[in-house]
Amino acid sequence: MIDVFKKNISSTLLFAILIALAGCKEKFISPALPVVTGYLVVEGVINNDGDATNIHLSRTTSLSEAGTVKPEQGATVLLEDSLNNTIQLYENNAGTYTTSNIHLDAAHNYRLTINTSNNENYQSDFVKVRYNPPIDSINWVLDQKGVQLFINTHDPANNTRYYQWEFNETWEFHSPFTASLKWVITPGPNATDIWSVENRDANDPEISKCWQFNASSTINLGSSAKLAQDIIHLPLIQIPNGSLKLDVLYSVLVKQYAWSRAGYDFLERMKKNTESVGSVFDAQPSELNGNIHCTNNPKLPVIGFFNICTIRENRIFIKNIELPGWNYQSGCIKGFVVNNSDSIKAQASGKLPIDPKQLDVGGAIISINISTAECVDCRLSGTNVKPDFWP
Repeated sequence: MIDVFKKNISSTLLFAILIALAGCKEKFISPALPVVTGYLVVEGVINNDGDATNIHLSRTTSLSEAGTVKPEQGATVLLEDSLNNTIQLYENNAGTYTTSNIHLDAAHNYRLTINTSNNENYQSDFVKVRYNPPIDSINWVLDQKGVQLFINTHDPANNTRYYQWEFNETWEFHSPFTASLKWVITPGPNATDIWSVENRDANDPEISKCWQFNASSTINLGSSAKLAQDIIHLPLIQIPNGSLKLDVLYSVLVKQYAWSRAGYDFLERMKKNTESVGSVFDAQPSELNGNIHCTNNPKLPVIGFFNICTIRENRIFIKNIELPGWNYQSGCIKGFVVNNSDSIKAQASGKLPIDPKQLDVGGAIISINISTAECVDCRLSGTNVKPDFWP
């Protein structure tokens, strides 16, 4: 009896404590100050080989605006040499400033000058024109994990040492099912539509052969500073086994940049800040001090590093027939529907016709093979416009 009484008292006290704690909740206000945003971001390299140079200006945003790009429009952007000669870059898209036919004298130093529409003035340090050797090759190896692509380059003079690469991937893919039929919808009585099929013809858009694109989203760096010779052989792209990218024909265009040691260090910090922060074991964020400064407010941060080099490019193609056992699986399956308007409207929502499943003795279609639209119309996953460089 005493034990029962003690248990009842304990339960009552526990309930009372919980009620008291619930009544003492207060709104927590973080002592952390809100993060200031709106700092200028300068991206791009002056291309010294005559092709287009693009400098992108934007502003930093808050975490709540992740994925949002705020271009800096209406700025005046000048490339200036140590003799006060200037070349202006003109805005051709929002926040993108462009020029071409640049062939700079390596005996001079150069800087970038930016005057924004809100009267902020920025200047980079003077920098040299950096030599960037050609890309020797892009090779690849097929193994159990898929295809690994490597970048190979070298500087016989052993002077470059610090490299960055960007790449643009393109791949051709085909619809899992090639359609010979299409839906035809005609107005019927009582404001109802009548659904039927007819053969596709040459005037219908291409829906079986398309292309997809992907641009590198990480900072790809390599250095030979610790080696006796300036030779680079590094993994660049990993394509998993069975990927759609290599189901038909794949191509990658690689761009190579040469950097100073200071510029390379800046990119390494940027890489750690943007790609390696997520757990207590990752590198912690560090301050991104580049070589661009606000002249009328020196304490105002600027994110970017000004650089000049000849941008080198190399493109390769990989054919599916070079990859025995690649075995891409789309996961698409066929269904079928009886060829009358009511059945099609009831069963074929979100689907497209493929070809006849059953014909009567006179050749009329009794039933139709169908599948989801994504398995028939490749334009839902890419574009049917063939790239200019495609074979």
